[in-house]
Amino acid sequence: MNVHADLVLKARVRLMSHNDRILDGEEGLWAYRTLFTVNPHIYAYKLAYVLRELSETSPRTAHLPDARHALLKEAQAAAAHIPAHAPAYQRHMWDHTMSDLRQIERRLGQAGQ
Repeated sequence: MNVHADLVLKARVRLMSHNDRILDGEEGLWAYRTLFTVNPHIYAYKLAYVLRELSETSPRTAHLPDARHALLKEAQAAAAHIPAHAPAYQRHMWDHTMSDLRQIERRLGQAGQ
């Protein structure tokens, strides 16, 4: 995917003006999605983290298990790009995301019965 250079610059400036370790919420999702397309190994963990957080805390997905499932599937895809030499807490993102996915899929399966 080719991202416009101005969007990448805007995302980087937004991150530099943020004081915490990870920019969360919808704004963080936009920034990390944008930067992930340019450098997936660097932003994989943060994108997966924000996607997992939104799947749990976003009022938009609170009563929409399919939307939560979609966010977790995207987090799973992002977590697959976390390098093997990353810190352990980053490498475990895959395990946590898979656990969340299994729970959602169980709930979806039970609701469909």
